Amino acid sequence: MNRQRIIDAIDLAHRIVRQHLSVQPGENVLIVADPETEMEIYLALAGAVQSVGAEFTVSLMPTRGRDRATYLTQPIEHALDASDVLIGVTKASGAPTYARKVAQLLSARKIRALSMVMRELDNYLKGAATADYEELEDLGQRVAKLWAAADEIRIETERGTRFRAGVTKEPVMGQPVIVECGLAREPGREAAFSDGEVSQRPRAGTAEGRLVIDGPVAGMRGLDPFEVEVEGGEVVRIAGGGNRTRQLASVFERLPCAKHIAEIGLGLNPEALHNGDFEEEKKAQGNVHVALGDDIFYGGSHGCDIHWDMVLYDATVWLDDFPLFKEGRLQLQEVLETTR
Repeated sequence: MNRQRIIDAIDLAHRIVRQHLSVQPGENVLIVADPETEMEIYLALAGAVQSVGAEFTVSLMPTRGRDRATYLTQPIEHALDASDVLIGVTKASGAPTYARKVAQLLSARKIRALSMVMRELDNYLKGAATADYEELEDLGQRVAKLWAAADEIRIETERGTRFRAGVTKEPVMGQPVIVECGLAREPGREAAFSDGEVSQRPRAGTAEGRLVIDGPVAGMRGLDPFEVEVEGGEVVRIAGGGNRTRQLASVFERLPCAKHIAEIGLGLNPEALHNGDFEEEKKAQGNVHVALGDDIFYGGSHGCDIHWDMVLYDATVWLDDFPLFKEGRLQLQEVLETTR
């Protein structure tokens, strides 16, 4: 890492600790990294935590591949019990975000958390990272209110997506629709960085239809489009003939739990780049992602070793009869007028 990037990392760390997490003197902050994490990232965060009079602990966990990708180590799980804030910066997996223990502590409002997992430093400095997060939080709360009031979400694309699911009404982290717009200042709140989405677990057994995946997918190489047929909340068929279909078929053979539709997410960040990086693109305003596998973070009971987001472009999205996206364009004025 060159000197300028070190300076950028330090500046970013102070912004995250002070603005996005509002870390207070005397709080205990647990930073979880893995061997693939750039050292400058977690050292900069540690220095920023110390600068506000809080205590930091940096824990280095093993690199996780597809197997056990949602599992923390037991010592880290114990450390969470004594922490006020969790910052996950693991590069290889999303374990600090999707571990069952983290979901339990968030639901009990014992911690607040920021997910910076599976990202390069550039994800923290460009594109979605440059958004006005106060405005983004307000927009996220408005969209979450509309979504929570609906009975059904429908998604269509010109490529052939025709998908619907019932809206879950049980609260998770305080409300039925999770708002991840970069700010986690109170116990029970979780955000990411960079960020900008609202999401929820579909009502059990209601996800139905066809998804045509034309954007990036977590854990998979390539961008060749493929189709996913869903019945009763589970994948029943995949097609497309490309490399990604073969990758997914291999995962399903080894991990049948990955066929579960775990999440629907709607991107809201107007600054996010369209660069083929799923962590960046799933936050982009107008993009939709549907996730496979583990839904524990979203208040479900379906555990799995993976949670894979699949991005769709240019979707039209209805919340009952309310048109939220039209061919990938957020209907912002209608949202503002409806939620005044």
